[in-house]
Amino acid sequence: MAERERLSADDWVTAALEVLVNDGIGAVKVLPLARKLGVTRGSFYWHFENHEALLNRLLEVWEETNSGTIIAAATLPGSIVERYVALMRCWLSMERFDPHLEVAVRHWGRRHPELWERLRAADERRVEAFVAMLTPEVPDPTMALHRARTMYYLQMGWYELEVDLPMEARIESCTYYFEIYVGRPPTDDERAAILAGLRI
Repeated sequence: MAERERLSADDWVTAALEVLVNDGIGAVKVLPLARKLGVTRGSFYWHFENHEALLNRLLEVWEETNSGTIIAAATLPGSIVERYVALMRCWLSMERFDPHLEVAVRHWGRRHPELWERLRAADERRVEAFVAMLTPEVPDPTMALHRARTMYYLQMGWYELEVDLPMEARIESCTYYFEIYVGRPPTDDERAAILAGLRI
């Protein structure tokens, strides 16, 4: 069977994402990827016009998987607790959000000004979604913005620092972060709903 029939574009993207996360953007090259997949470079050019096209697809996956997932969670219809639980499930890697990919793309962006601008734009969209999530509970727009930034910057720092805590401890801490982000402690029913939503 021809190589182009055995491998799909998604196979190349999956392999490239693994290399990006493990070894950085400098290692995402066509020939090493072909060797990793056990094919020749011809298979790559059947699916992608050039190396840049692959890199663009990696960024599209990052936006779909990471930005899209957390923005959807923060703007989910429902109560503040429902949106908060959906967002925390992203942070805890229970959903499609990939923290390792997040860190890898940000390291990539630090060496490429145009990509860095794209990352900053994504940061703004994410914070705006968090503001929208918090506004019903935090009507002061300035305070809502600062609470949203606290929520977002804390989590991004968590990934960069590679904080490692047992999952149950992280789940329990989410009931305390709720008060920090929202400005009030959860009620007993809300606390129970947060824990139940994160222990599924």
